[in-house]
Amino acid sequence: MNEMDKTERIEEVKVLLEGFCKRYLSSELSEYAFKLWGQLGRKRTYSITGGKKEIWASAIIYVIARLNFLFDRDNEHHITPDIICKFFETNKSTVSSKATEIEKACKIRMGQEGLCSLDISDSFSFVQLANGIVLSKRQAKEMGLL
Repeated sequence: MNEMDKTERIEEVKVLLEGFCKRYLSSELSEYAFKLWGQLGRKRTYSITGGKKEIWASAIIYVIARLNFLFDRDNEHHITPDIICKFFETNKSTVSSKATEIEKACKIRMGQEGLCSLDISDSFSFVQLANGIVLSKRQAKEMGLL
């Protein structure tokens, strides 16, 4: 597909994401989803023009849900894979596979800054103190070291 098709696909998926985000996600989580979709759309080595737009949208939400522990029932923004797939009328295994593919293509790791809350990001980021002790960024902040 050409550049026009890519631009069209970006907009189509954005519309789908907006619908889901308005219904289920906070503004912060919505921002992460749009940021990830934008990041993926700018990748030159990864094509987003193939496949169903619903699969792309649900996979983007799935990645954000995994990164922000939204599948955890104790999370105040809890959603399930079933909610995502029912909304977009997609298959769970297809969406999960596409989400994993997106994570690999974008080199996403747990605690990825900009795609999850600062609290989560700080829990997965580490600092080494002058005395050699390694702490999570969160611990260092709580101790007043950062």
